[in-house]
Amino acid sequence: MYCGQCATFNPDTNRFCINCGGPIQKAETPVGSVAPSQFVQPVSAIQQPMQVGASASLAPRKMSFSDSIKYCLTNYANFKGRASRSEYWFFYLFAVLVYVVANLLSPILYALALLALFVPSIAALTRRLHDTGRAGSVAWFLLIPLVGAIMVLVWLCTEGDKTPNKFGPPW
Repeated sequence: MYCGQCATFNPDTNRFCINCGGPIQKAETPVGSVAPSQFVQPVSAIQQPMQVGASASLAPRKMSFSDSIKYCLTNYANFKGRASRSEYWFFYLFAVLVYVVANLLSPILYALALLALFVPSIAALTRRLHDTGRAGSVAWFLLIPLVGAIMVLVWLCTEGDKTPNKFGPPW
């Protein structure tokens, strides 16, 4: 099936486009005003938001440790969309491991690691909060001693919405 907005081919089980998040039109050929040369090829498994062949086409994706690192570092400044729990927590584990190793090796290396992973960490945090239906700006609650950190931790551990919310379709 093809997306009516960007003409991307999508698996039959998807209800939303894997490229733009738009609703899927049931057509065997592309629709709309997109020229055939602009058709987008199917993306790799790491970027596919829906689990192909799953009983529920809106099931959240499960990411492996390496897939989560690749995805978060490639989308290091992407504050839009949603992130599954596995994507966020695997990337968080990676960041902590990098900080510990860098700190053991050199304080300068630790400072560079902090700078390098700051924006990707904030982006992953924002996308994870989007998955629970909250705006990324609620991360400011982390500045409230103890209570704020506990609130945000609970939100990060909460299962994401299984239906589309204002931040896009579920992965």
